[in-house]
Amino acid sequence: MTLRLLAAGGVLALALAACSQSYTPPPVPGTGASAQGVVRSNLPPLPKLNFFQVPERGSWPESIVSGPQGKLWFTDEYAATIASIGTDGTITEFPVNGQEVEGIAAGADGNVWFTEPGANQIGKMTPSGTVTLFQITGSNPSPRGITQGPDGNMWAVELYDGYLDRITESGTITRFQIAGQYSSPWDITTGPDGDLWFTESFLNTIGRFNPNTLQFDKSISVPTQNATPWGILLAPDHHIWFTERTGNKIAVVDKGNTVHEFPILEPKSYPEKLAAGSDGLLWFVDSQAANIGRIDPKTGRFNPVMQLANTSIPQSLAAGPDGNIWFTVAAYNLPGQIGQVVIKK
Repeated sequence: MTLRLLAAGGVLALALAACSQSYTPPPVPGTGASAQGVVRSNLPPLPKLNFFQVPERGSWPESIVSGPQGKLWFTDEYAATIASIGTDGTITEFPVNGQEVEGIAAGADGNVWFTEPGANQIGKMTPSGTVTLFQITGSNPSPRGITQGPDGNMWAVELYDGYLDRITESGTITRFQIAGQYSSPWDITTGPDGDLWFTESFLNTIGRFNPNTLQFDKSISVPTQNATPWGILLAPDHHIWFTERTGNKIAVVDKGNTVHEFPILEPKSYPEKLAAGSDGLLWFVDSQAANIGRIDPKTGRFNPVMQLANTSIPQSLAAGPDGNIWFTVAAYNLPGQIGQVVIKK
């Protein structure tokens, strides 16, 4: 189940090495900006939304990624399945012999990799549906985010035990303990410097790990207290962007390792995952506000949101091979859906 985590204030110092390109922070959007909740007649019409129902009963679509066979692949947390969806909307489900599944990433080996927090396992699945599971040792790892690292291995974060895990293609897992009690890492990505960057939700910081030296650098504190940094992304502008789930902001780390925050106009939106669109915008899900948001990384301005049904709980999103944005939608006591934002003409 998706954790509703309230973060404590970060206490660590700003001391990370610089990103690869300079960054001039855009102005913080004001009430006159083309922002969420602001309707302006001179704006173009909103993109079209398409929805595809997940066949599995009791589904809870969670994470989604563009992967093998030109399809998108997603985890169905409650149904304990991995599924693919083609750009035509055809969904194929594969059962996983385990408990709830959450994070997902495409591997260098042509397979999809995923995390099983309930069973404390890392999974590998071939495009044809053959699943191999690898057990994590530890008291209560609860793995969540997972990504392909610059070294070709898979890397995951352990929410409860506070470790980074390196997983080889054969399934050998090596754990690296994160400094600080209750770091609660949630999501992970490869940064512009070749390091692994991750959100430390409870400590309210952004961490970094060098996969070559196997050493952690000092973490970056998030300015907003109790912000709960959540989803993290290396954007096309070669900067790290992340969401502040309870801080209600989208943020970026500049060359000097300063965090610039952009407040979302709608209160208590709970922004979660981020994805880079083919339109040059960064897209994100607001799980509590039931909408899909977007921000221009060049200006820091928000565009009007894609409002979903009020029963919807969008979980994650990814850029598809068709140039459109695809997202997962969960709902209590209703079938799960996969949504498509048509931004590619």
